[in-house]
Order: sequence, then structure tokens, then C-alpha cells
Amino acid sequence: MIKRSILAKCGLSVALATLVACGQANKNVVESDKSLNEITAINQAQLDQMAASLEVKYQVLSNIETDCPDKEGKAVKHCFSAYIHFTSPVDLNVNQWTIQYSQVYPIYAGKSDAFTIALHNGDIHQIKPTSAFTGFKAGEKQSLKIWMAATVLTHSQLMPNYWLSAPQLTPAVIDSTRTKIDPDTQLELTPWIVPYDNIVKQIKANPNDINEYADAAWLFEHNADVAVASTEALASSVIPTPKSVALTDNNKTLSLTKGLAISYQGLDESDVSAALTRLAKLGVAQSQAGVPVHVNIDAKLNGKADATESYQLTVSDEGIIIIAADKAGAFYGIQTLASLLTVDTLTVPYVVINDAPKYHYRGQHLDVARNFHDKAMVFRLIEQMAAYKLNKLHMHLAEDEGWRIELPSFPELTDIGATRCMDLSDKACMQPQLGGADSADRDGFYSVQDYLDILHYASQHHIQVIPSLDMPGHSRAAIKAMEARYRRFIEQENEVAATQYLLSDFDDKTQYMSIQNYNDNTINVCLESSYAFVDRVLEDLISLHNQAEHPLQMYHIGADETAGAWVESPACQALVADTSNEVNDIKHLGAHFIERVSNMIASKGISVGGWNDGLGETHAENMPKDVYSYIWGSLPGGAHKMVSEQAHRGWNVVLSVPDVFYFDFPYEVDPKERGYNWASRRIDSQNVFNFMPDNLPIHAEFRVDTSGQNFEIDDRLQKNEAGKVIHRPMPEQFKVVGVQGQIWSETIRSENQAEYMLYPRMIAMAERAWHHADWSVPYNYQGAKYNHSSQVFTDELKALRDEKWQMFSNTIAQKELIKLDKLGVFYRIPTVGAKIIDNKLQINSSLVGLPLEYRQVNGEWLRYSSPVAVTLPVEVRARSADGQRAGRSFTVN
Repeated sequence: MIKRSILAKCGLSVALATLVACGQANKNVVESDKSLNEITAINQAQLDQMAASLEVKYQVLSNIETDCPDKEGKAVKHCFSAYIHFTSPVDLNVNQWTIQYSQVYPIYAGKSDAFTIALHNGDIHQIKPTSAFTGFKAGEKQSLKIWMAATVLTHSQLMPNYWLSAPQLTPAVIDSTRTKIDPDTQLELTPWIVPYDNIVKQIKANPNDINEYADAAWLFEHNADVAVASTEALASSVIPTPKSVALTDNNKTLSLTKGLAISYQGLDESDVSAALTRLAKLGVAQSQAGVPVHVNIDAKLNGKADATESYQLTVSDEGIIIIAADKAGAFYGIQTLASLLTVDTLTVPYVVINDAPKYHYRGQHLDVARNFHDKAMVFRLIEQMAAYKLNKLHMHLAEDEGWRIELPSFPELTDIGATRCMDLSDKACMQPQLGGADSADRDGFYSVQDYLDILHYASQHHIQVIPSLDMPGHSRAAIKAMEARYRRFIEQENEVAATQYLLSDFDDKTQYMSIQNYNDNTINVCLESSYAFVDRVLEDLISLHNQAEHPLQMYHIGADETAGAWVESPACQALVADTSNEVNDIKHLGAHFIERVSNMIASKGISVGGWNDGLGETHAENMPKDVYSYIWGSLPGGAHKMVSEQAHRGWNVVLSVPDVFYFDFPYEVDPKERGYNWASRRIDSQNVFNFMPDNLPIHAEFRVDTSGQNFEIDDRLQKNEAGKVIHRPMPEQFKVVGVQGQIWSETIRSENQAEYMLYPRMIAMAERAWHHADWSVPYNYQGAKYNHSSQVFTDELKALRDEKWQMFSNTIAQKELIKLDKLGVFYRIPTVGAKIIDNKLQINSSLVGLPLEYRQVNGEWLRYSSPVAVTLPVEVRARSADGQRAGRSFTVN
């Protein structure tokens, strides 16, 4: 600083010497100001300060923006637009930094004098200062406008944990982009996202989208027909619904307060111990002084030679008798006893129940690869699957973002592939995709012992574990791990070992981009080392399953979404040029991999599973006979055609249709509901309950597409102009083998979030997997056309369906959710409907019987029981069945 004594001399009438001093003083002032404003390369202290103090705000403008920049020289009719705002509370005159953040769909244009933005790989985008950037001034907002040729319809798609880096410095997460937890709801808060203020533009997926925001008024109308069930009807209600339930005495219930005294014939207690443990946690333990329970095996139950998993349950004055066709049936009989139980009184009604499953494949998929979910959560999932009679756990254990199972042959798979860090080299860990910077709480892997524990626990619950390590696409974690293995052996000058299991051709210059925007996530299918890797992985898995006495009966290869890789790979060009093999088309390489790996699996006595798109590229004659094709096309998008095509190949078909069974999709059209929405804007429990798995085309009569528009399905025989059949109805009497719920974890960052998305929808899926609905419409094997006018699904059948839904809704709310509370399972508490009618507040819920609450401005929450006069605005919400947790609230104006 220039001393005041010198500055004071700088006037109009001064001596020459003083003028010289004044000139020097002015020069010093200018140079001082210049040094204060000069922008310099960021140092570690400044990086840490910037990460701790920079406020980032993401402001969604529109999903239907029409003033869109051109993309690759072509006009864009409508697009997504947003601002990313940056504000520092202090001056930060630094550059040579980069902000990385995850944006699931790629930004194709950005506008700012101060910043540039570009896609790095996958979902990671990089924001850097331009040469015109002059630093952050205290309190001054600087903005970057961005455009994307896709949509962002939920907050959960806007990933957290932006991170700041600079050359040779330690990176750090920007604190303002971290998530928080609401103490009342225990739900995630995203404070960097600016609240939506133009719902029309912000929730519409395209200009033709007529979906309505599921606010309190919309929900009130949607829930209007759900009534309270009678106490008597609830007492004998079971989920999933048995084939037959006869209430033998309306006036009696059997108290289980003294416990159960159980005897067995044809099985051991260990065969049903997991079901008994659940009963004990609900308050009904084993006791010699308890109600007598006889559990017997009769393989000829109900006179059927094949009555797999069936049982009969009788409750009477004499106690409880369970007669089952096999051990699984006995297990399910005890689970039905738990379902009958009213937990506040510990009573069950006098009934005779005869039961057997609709499908023998009743599955739930869990993606632990994108974001890891710990063993305790998997155990809870297994418990609830068994409670609702699901029997297949499809574990998605590897992905681009992570490899989650320890295999003895390949330590690098988990050393490298199971951890993300703020490093883009992939040499010591994986890139932090999906907002995964500083994500130790959602990274990890199952050790050998963990996986053995999961297999043991699944066996105790009569559940088969189906592992999946997706290949050849979705394999980035494996590829990078094997490249690390390569470097390890090259350093030891052992090239043979280095290349033994290598998954990438270093001479491959192919430029490609997967559906998730990776340019390096696909195994090279032309390398023999790739097949050696797959074989070794399978042998390790087989060994683990054998150790656990849980045989590996099915392996799911994935096989979906491979993306134009290999074209310029010398190894692939050589393979295609080699006339000694059947590979003569580079476009068929993906199918070649699937065919070869499928036969490798089958040769080990294991059934092959895979997603229908990859399997559909193969030649059926080159595939094993025992194939399970999982259909993941949407109903408006032609799922019925995919089922028919693969049914005509003679394969087993499992329905995984996303607009019904993708539980990572939002419950409602609401930006605060978590999930993706490419196949459906809303999947609530009723949506799942209403599904008819044996007849996909019928859904065109009452469902809508992602834009809320009606659609049509033509299931008749169809030919192209050349006369070639391009679609035909399913083969006569063909039935799918089962259904499976999916939970993909891109937007699911915690165990609570995973369980929120699963429950209660998984329970509704279990209903469709186990019970054949008497309101369903049989499939027309001759083919037919369906739309909202065809009315094959009659008003009478709709009324019967809706009546059954009412009972199901009441049972979920009043009998099942309290059990989840007691067992420590998180679930979604529904947002509630509300409306002012005749000057009084009325509230309703899709799950009838949950506690409802309201509060006026600055008031306390009050229990709602009947219409009440209020002063607006008023807030409304539901609570958990045990009253300990609040659901998300709406304000009624």
C-alpha cells in the first residue's frame, strides 16, 4: 500500500521533486491494483477454499425449449436448457482449474464468456475457465447456459458431488453440491437444484406431452375411488393372494400370543427356519406352550403329481395345519401365516387356504454395480422377497462404473474396479461417474465370504441367486481392471501372463460411443483372451456357488447395448477375414460373442439368461436350447413383438417390461420423485397391480405412453412389402415362464433410496407373479388389434379389478407396512391428495389406512380423520404405518 503521507503531497501546486514522488506513487497504486486483480494459477489452499465456499446452483429452464442451438450442423426442434450458476462469497482470482460433474445425457452446447463445457467420457462433463475469465468477484453470480438433446424430468437425474481439480493438486468436492437428508422424511435433499417454478416447461418431456403434475389436487382425483375395507375382510386378506381362501368362522380368531409349538413330518426345522425367524420378529416366537402347528410334506397334494411350491393352510380350534407338496411349499405356508397375522393383536382368522404359484420364475433384480448396496440391504431384500414368495434374485454385479464381487483369480477386479475416486486415469480406481466423487459410502464389493453369506441366506429363504456380469458392453470396470493386470505383469517382463486375460486391443482405433456415452466400455470380442477371461470368471463363480451348496443354475450374460465397437480392430479384421470360421460380417461380432459364451455356459450345465435385444441378434440354431430371454422393451415400444419373436425361437421368456417392472422409475409425475423415465412417467403400485402378464397387447386399451397419449397395438400377422413375416402372434398355448422386477441404481445412491423405490411396488409385482387374477383377459392366439376403443377389457372386468385393488391397497397400508416398520425396512410413504370442498379440507391416499396429517401456517401437525375447516395455505402429508416417519408434504393453496 502507498503511504498516505506521500499521497497527500500529490496536488496541483507542487515542487518538481514532489511531482517525481507523486508520479512514483501513482505508478505504485496502478501496479498494486493490477496485482490485486491479476488472475493466477490456482494453488492448493485456493482450491480447498474454492471447494468449500463456491455456491453452485443448477436452474432447469425447460425440457421443451424451442430456441435451441444447432447440433452437429442440424436444427434441433426442441431441447433441454438450463443454467449453472456460480457465486463465490470472496474474491477468487484464479484459473487453471476444472470443475467436473455428472450429467447423464451429454450437453451439446454451452454459452458463457467465462466458461467452456465439454463431455469427457460417460457422464462426466468438464467446466473450465476461458481466457476471458477474470476470476470470481465476491457475491457476483456468473452463469453458464447449457443445452441438451434429451430431458431431465426429476431432480435425481441431476447428480451431486461436483469436484474441483487442477494439475498437480489434490482434488476436492464442492461442498454446495453435496446432498443432505431431511430429518422428518429421511429423504435426500438437493440444495444446489433451484426449485422448479415453471412446471409446464420443466416436467414436459416434449411438446406433445400431456402428463399432469401429480400435485395434491391431481392425486385427490386419482385416489377418489379407493375406499376403506371392512375389518373382517382385512383379517383374512393375504398378499400375494392365494388361489382360494375360505373363512370358516367369522366370529373367531386364533391368538398366537403364547407362540407356536411346531412339529414336522417329511422336513426339518431348518427348511422353514427363515420364515419362523420372521414370525418371531413380528412377535410370534416358538414355545412348547404355544398353539400346536403341524407342518407335513405330501408330494401328492391335491391329487397333483406336479404341485411344486403348493401348500394347504388350515386354522381352527385344534391349531394350525400346513400340508405342502415340498419344502418350499411348507416355507410359503408359514409365510402365509405371517401375512394373515394382525400384528397389534397377534391373531389370525379361522381359514382354509389352498395355494400354488402362477409362475415358477418370480424374480427381483438388484443393480449393485452402478452404486453399491451392502450385504445387510441384500439380506433385507432376500427376507422380503421370501415373505412375498419371490424366488429368483438376479444380482447385477458388474457394470461400467464398478465390479462388485471378489473373484480369487482376479484381484484387480475389485482392487481397481470397486472404487471410484477423483482421478480420470483409471489406473488406481474408476472414474467417479454418476456423481461418484468422494463416494466411499456407495462403493465397495462383496468379499468371497460376503458372497457365500448371501448364497447361504438365499438358500435358507428358498431363493435362487442368478449372478450377472454384463458383457460384452457395460464392461468398462472389467476392461480397466484387466489393463491394470496387464501393466503389473509387463513390469515383471511377463508378456504371456499380461495378455492372458486382456479384454482390449491396444491397436483398435475405432471411435464409438455407447448408449451411456462411453468410448471404452466394450470387451473386444475378437481376442481369445476375452474368452479365457469369461471362462475363468465362470469357474470362479461355480466354485463359490459349490462352496455355498447353492449350485449355479443360471448365469445372466447381459448382452445388451453393444455399440459399434471393434470396426477398426486388427484382431477383428483378421477374424472376419479368416475363412476357417463362420464369422464373415463385422456387424455380427456381438452375436458371435453371445453365441460362443452361451455355449460355454451351457457346456458347464448352466442355463443361459440374457436381455432380449442382444439375444435377438443371434442365430437360434447356434444357441443352446435352455435360454431365458428377459424382455425389456416397453408396451408402446413393441414388447409384445419381442416376446413373440423369442417365443418362436423356443426360448423361455421372462417379462421385465420397464413401464411396469422398472422400479427405478418415478412413482408419480413429480420432479421430486426419483428415477429415470424413458419408458414411463409414473409407476405406482396400482400401475403394477393392474398388469396382465399373459396378455401384453390388451394394455393398449387402458394405458398411455410416456407422453400421456393413447397408443395402439396390432398383434395380428404382419408382413412387409416383400411378403416376409415381420410379426406374428405368440405360438399357440405359449406362456411366459415368469416376471421380474428391476432396480437399476444410476440414480439410487443409498440403501434407503433403494428400499424407497422397491416398496411397496415389489409387493404388487409379487402379487402378479404368484396369483392369477380372475379379472385378467386371456391372450388371443389368433391376434387382434387393441386401442382405447376396442373394449375387449370389459367394464365388468375393470370394476372387478378395481375392487380387488381396493382390498390390496387396504391390506398393504393396514397389515403389511407395519411389518416392514418392525423389520427395519424403509419404504415410500405416498404423497397424498387434498382438496377444499364446501370450505373444508379433505385428504385421501392411494394406500388407505395410513395416518394422515395437516398443518396451517406456523402451526403444529394435526391428525386428519374427517373433513375439517382450515385457513389456507395448508400443508398435508401421510406418515408411516408406525407413525415414526413423515412422508413428503404438499401445500394446498
